[in-house]
Amino acid sequence: MVPNTSILRLFSPHVAIRHWTSTSAYRVAHTSSSSQIGSFLSKKVYTLPPWASDLSIIPSHNYTLSQFPTPIHKWNLPNLPRGTEVWIKRDDLAGMELSGNKVRKLEFLMADAVTQGADCVITISGIQSNHCRATAVAAKYVNLDCYLVLVTSKLLVDEDPGLVGNLLVERLLGAHIDLVSKRDFVIIGGVVCSPL
Repeated sequence: MVPNTSILRLFSPHVAIRHWTSTSAYRVAHTSSSSQIGSFLSKKVYTLPPWASDLSIIPSHNYTLSQFPTPIHKWNLPNLPRGTEVWIKRDDLAGMELSGNKVRKLEFLMADAVTQGADCVITISGIQSNHCRATAVAAKYVNLDCYLVLVTSKLLVDEDPGLVGNLLVERLLGAHIDLVSKRDFVIIGGVVCSPL
């Protein structure tokens, strides 16, 4: 049986995509696993980029939960107008297979939660939310409990949502899942969350 390479990369952080200046723009390169493993899950001082100097709240630290920067690939689409190019930012190659671009903010949110001495994180979104799945993964990495409030239809609130899609991953990670109807969330959620 041939292993799924995307699953394999979860457990093998020594493979990365690197930009080469030769004729082939991108090649898979093997890097030393010690350099990547040593930086993964490390808490580091955040250095503000010059373009963000007007921000009023500047984070002091973040966790390394991914491999940034990610490459930008040219996408060769047929029938584009002459002189048109399409480029894609490949955040799916960030190294945290379950989250894509959501890991960028979670690096800061998890560092802030740990710095403040939190023992859990809570987030709210739709029942198959990629954000909730990514939060559950990141919380597990930094040893925090994760509580997910998932919004669904009134008919499904009292039923077990099953083990499908993101719910399967969230349950495997031990996230605490609570279902709320859209109607109740609109009525109660705004009141509960407004003091925060």
